[in-house]
Amino acid sequence: AFAPEFLNRVDDIVMFDQLSKDSIFKIIDLELNGLYKRIKELGYCVELTTEAKEFLADKGYDVQFGARPLKRAIQKYVEDEMAEVILRTGIKEGETVVVDFNKEQQKIEIKIAKHEKIEQ
Repeated sequence: AFAPEFLNRVDDIVMFDQLSKDSIFKIIDLELNGLYKRIKELGYCVELTTEAKEFLADKGYDVQFGARPLKRAIQKYVEDEMAEVILRTGIKEGETVVVDFNKEQQKIEIKIAKHEKIEQ
């Protein structure tokens, strides 16, 4: 199916194993670091529950494509929803945005936790 010129350029075949749940959680943490920084610059904190991570892992992992859909899942289920909540609730500096998973409704839930601002 491939031209001999192409096949002669292929040196090795690399086989990849499927990602473990722990690896997907690490990728989620890496992807969320940018979001955490942006939110911190606005004066807020973010907490993501284990249930929310599991939901993102389920939505953002595909056996065929690996963790490629993960960034889209984070944007759709966390970033977009979080932006709506921040705009709607009038969150104050120093408060924490808690991202959780509601098992009954099968969706991400974002709440604002009141915390006193720590003086530095």
